[in-house]
Amino acid sequence: MPASLTSHKDASALASLWEVSDAGTAALMEAFYRHYRAGAGRARSLQLAQIELARGADGQWADPGIWSAFTLVGSWR
Repeated sequence: MPASLTSHKDASALASLWEVSDAGTAALMEAFYRHYRAGAGRARSLQLAQIELARGADGQWADPGIWSAFTLVGSWR
């Protein structure tokens, strides 16, 4: 892992393991930051965002190829 990604004590990044559409990425990031700003930790925010997309009422982002592509790199707290 590049040192620039984890140079700070609590540094972390969300990374995609494969290419995901910009719209799918935006949907996941919006959900992630909504949960994170509400006080959930980084790992929990990612988990909640992934669940939210997978269970979405309209099914637009339910494809696991979209929401499961993302992982937390670095500090998970």
